[in-house]
Parts: sequence; C-alpha cells; structure tokens
Amino acid sequence: MKKSDIVKILKEKYNHIDGKDIKKVVDAIFDKMIEGLASGEKIEIRKLGTFKVLKRKKPLKGKKRVSYSKTVHFKPGKILKRAYKNTELK
Repeated sequence: MKKSDIVKILKEKYNHIDGKDIKKVVDAIFDKMIEGLASGEKIEIRKLGTFKVLKRKKPLKGKKRVSYSKTVHFKPGKILKRAYKNTELK
C-alpha cells in the first residue's frame, strides 16, 4: 500500500471532504512523523506499533574503532501481530 492508496481510501470513506484537503492531512501526518523520528522521538500508534530510532554499532574492518549509524526500527503492536500471523503465506 502506498500513500496515494491511503488518500484514495480516505476520499472514498469521507467523500464530503475535498480530496486535496485529505492529501494535505496525510502529508502533514507523515511529515510530523519524520520530524519526530529525526529529533529522536518515539512514535507509538496504538493497534499498529511503535517507530523509534536506534543507534547501531558498525565495526570498521581492520581497525579497533567502531562507528555508529542510526536506523528506524518498527515494532508491531499486538493487534497487527495477530492480523498477520492469522494470514496464510503465499
């Protein structure tokens, strides 16, 4: 599913709201999530899961020094886990 799919679904469900306004709201939500993660915040969305930035060690080959990198980690919530565990693999 892409962001455009989310906008389309919301347009169908809330057809009394202009599509451009729905797109602005979806964009604003994702922008705030990106800003939050960039500043080190944890984002918790009930029923879906938690996004957080983790610092990972990267040993440099042939040297004793260690460098670090940051990555975004997603931990699914209980309801999401249940949903995908109950589906068949294709």
